[in-house]
Amino acid sequence: MRLFMFATYTHFDNYSDAVTQLASTLGDLNGLNVLEAGCGSGSYLDLSRCVVTGIDISQHQLDRNQQLAHRVCADLHVYENPTWNDSFDLIICWDVVEHLRDPKVAIEKFLQWLKPNGRLVLAYPNPQILKGYATKYTPYFVHQAFYKLASGTPFSASKTDQGPFRTFFNRDLHIIRLKTLLERYGCTIERFLSAESYQNKFIKKYLSASVVNSVNRIFLGELRDSLHHSATDFILVISKRE
Repeated sequence: MRLFMFATYTHFDNYSDAVTQLASTLGDLNGLNVLEAGCGSGSYLDLSRCVVTGIDISQHQLDRNQQLAHRVCADLHVYENPTWNDSFDLIICWDVVEHLRDPKVAIEKFLQWLKPNGRLVLAYPNPQILKGYATKYTPYFVHQAFYKLASGTPFSASKTDQGPFRTFFNRDLHIIRLKTLLERYGCTIERFLSAESYQNKFIKKYLSASVVNSVNRIFLGELRDSLHHSATDFILVISKRE
């Protein structure tokens, strides 16, 4: 039985299609006050008509990001700014929370910084699938080696903060726990998208797709009847009620 929390759930075989659906869900972003949390060097979305503030722990990444009107170099775990409370129409946090030792701290700040009726886009890999468990429990150098093999990312990339980054996958990112946290702050999951990552497709070049899918179903556990067996990556649109 599909869980009620996944009433708006859609899976895409290609990540780019999920991003296109996200843009359609968000609609016109013209003039919005936007925060990119863990902004990196660029965004997946067209924010050219927005006023964008970027916060990132890496000055290298902030310097490379040309779309930012304001730049803040800080650690999301410890950064505090009461003037940001109820100030952003849209907060985007993309492939960041899995790298935080305590993502709950950051997510709670996002929910406080959102305006009433504002939205949070939270995109991160599914921790409750083969890819998530393999990333969490293998040494960092194995992570680096995989990305070098799969996408050509050099080991030296980490020296200029271009990743891959160390990944923790705190249990607070498990989707049912996250839903409970959001409800505590008067927020709901407006749209739930998943997609199959290029890493999962890369593995299927060397292992039977049916084997990979079967293993994924095992790791999905209680979610196996609610999520697609290739739901390696999530994109959530979270709405803050007035």
